Amino acid sequence: MSTTLDFSSYPFRENSEYCLRAGSEHDRWILLIPPLFDEMNRTRRMLADLMRNLDLQNIGSILPDLPGTNESRFPPAQANFEIWRDALRSCVDQFGEPVAVASFRGSCLIDDIDKSVKNWRLAPVKGQNLLRTLMRTRVASDKEEGKQTTLAELTEQAQSQSINLAGNQIGPALFSNLQAAQPPELENIRTVRLEGDSKPADTQISGSPLWLRAEPDSDEALSAAIAGDLVSWTAQ
Repeated sequence: MSTTLDFSSYPFRENSEYCLRAGSEHDRWILLIPPLFDEMNRTRRMLADLMRNLDLQNIGSILPDLPGTNESRFPPAQANFEIWRDALRSCVDQFGEPVAVASFRGSCLIDDIDKSVKNWRLAPVKGQNLLRTLMRTRVASDKEEGKQTTLAELTEQAQSQSINLAGNQIGPALFSNLQAAQPPELENIRTVRLEGDSKPADTQISGSPLWLRAEPDSDEALSAAIAGDLVSWTAQ
């Protein structure tokens, strides 16, 4: 694929947040919300390939960094769902209304930013599931260092202070968000899952669950399949 990706930014509060952009010359574009926490890093290459695929099919896309992630100057421990939603709305205000919002895994928990826009979701997950994985990773890491940490202890700490879970600084507000969060119910949603996933979905596509990999990886077939489904669905 010869198409290029450009670095851009969008304003949020007193700072700017970075975003990746493709196909800025196209009339239609899709807002891609990256997965949360470590899953964001593991799927970055796949999302970049997805953006190139969409560009080749005459649809632009924008992949914003969320406040408190990557190179953001926003304090990570102060991030929460409402701040992330506000940031996504600021991104849309900057670039205009997208033809659809595409969210992945944990970002399906915060994709309700514009009820007039179509929402496409890949393998949505409950916040508690993400949180449990992060906490178990912390417990295992502490055990390797000779420390005994329990899930109950982490939960108690998180109610009053920021805690580090798998390299992520999570404040009390975000911890509380994750405990109760489920993908919001919206009017125009298309839910897509990978083949073999028995959870409810509108369709299934073939590909690898990159968010489960130990290291970042790509899956060109998965990126192409996602692009194809997005293009056909947004054209309806």
